[in-house]
Amino acid sequence: MPAERREQLKTALDQLAGLDDLLSHPNVKPMRGEWAGCMRLRVGVYRAIFRAVDDDNGSRLEVLQVGPRGNLY
Repeated sequence: MPAERREQLKTALDQLAGLDDLLSHPNVKPMRGEWAGCMRLRVGVYRAIFRAVDDDNGSRLEVLQVGPRGNLY
């Protein structure tokens, strides 16, 4: 992944971490099928599949996979 795209992805994930409703972001969609319960973030041709986790340590985003769309799903 090009460094510029990697930085864009990090910035987008940081923005998501500050949202109360992750699905309110225009580039976030809920996943279906084997990825049900997860969401995807679109940054150019790259996708990050992640889920929101609430546990004793608080709320966090857990990124499961990152890559070009055709290689993820």
